[in-house]
Amino acid sequence: MKTRSVDILHRRMRGFVKLIVLATITILPAFSGSANDYADTRDARTKVSLHFQKCVDGSRTACVVDGDTIWLGGQKIRVADIDTPEVSEPKCSSELDLGNHATDRMLELINDGPFELRAWPGRDTDRYGRKLRVLIRDGRSLGDILVSEGLARTWSGRREPWC
Repeated sequence: MKTRSVDILHRRMRGFVKLIVLATITILPAFSGSANDYADTRDARTKVSLHFQKCVDGSRTACVVDGDTIWLGGQKIRVADIDTPEVSEPKCSSELDLGNHATDRMLELINDGPFELRAWPGRDTDRYGRKLRVLIRDGRSLGDILVSEGLARTWSGRREPWC
C-alpha cells in the first residue's frame, strides 16, 4: 500500500514538473524574451536586450562576428544597412585593422543598451540565408553610427573594395 502511494506521488510530481516546464517555455519568453524569439521574428520590430560578446567557437546565442554580422539565438543576422571591412578574409592589412575596429565598436554599441531589430524592407534574408535586419536605438541606426565614425559604409547593394 505504501509503495502505491509513493508511485502516485511520483506521478503527480512528474506531472507538476511537466506543467512548470511547459509554463516556463510558454510564458517566460513573453516577459523576458529569449534569443531564439528575436532571431526568428517576422515582426517589423523586435526589442533586444542581451549581453553580446565576440563570436568564438561554440555557442552562437548572442555574439558579434564582425562589424556587420551578428548571431542571435542560433540565427546569423546581417546588419542590412551597412558594409564593414572583412576580418575573416581581408584583402590587405588596412582592411583587417579597420574591420577589427568596426567589430569592436559594433560590440560596444550593441552592449550599450536595448535596441530594436527591424526587418529590411522587401527582403527577409540574403543569398547566404542570413536574416537582414537594421539595428536601431533611440530612432538611430547603429550602422549609421559606424558610418559616421568612418568604420563602415552605407550599403549600396554591392560589395566594394576596402584596399
